[in-house]
Amino acid sequence: MSILEEELALEKLMARYVDAANRRDGHAWAQTWAENGCWNLMGMEVKGRDSILALWQQVVAGFDFALLVPGSHLFEINGDTAQGHWYLQEFTRDLQNERHCAISRYLDSYVKVDGQWLFQTRRYDFIYRGPGDLSGDYTPLPE
Repeated sequence: MSILEEELALEKLMARYVDAANRRDGHAWAQTWAENGCWNLMGMEVKGRDSILALWQQVVAGFDFALLVPGSHLFEINGDTAQGHWYLQEFTRDLQNERHCAISRYLDSYVKVDGQWLFQTRRYDFIYRGPGDLSGDYTPLPE
């Protein structure tokens, strides 16, 4: 595959991830992860697809509504592995009817398994979380 085809396949991986998350389809969402993947969600790290899915289900259960909107991204592809990041906007309403807007970044590593790209590691960091008018606090990204 050309670099362009590989990048398109990585974009499709994120599209599958976001689509499954927005539909709350845990099975489809978990299938975007490598079996031995690692997710660092705001400092809480879990390893293995089953543990990653369990954490996701716990987080999703706290929301009445959540919508992820992916934005810009960059990849560095090296054979069957890659590094990259995605910026996201998120809109949520929790079970107490509190609404938030978030701008965040996923810092990722990817692995190709049986010809399909999967998330190997993901580290999630907030850049902003608060009211939709952006009157909340900005958090600089870690390096």
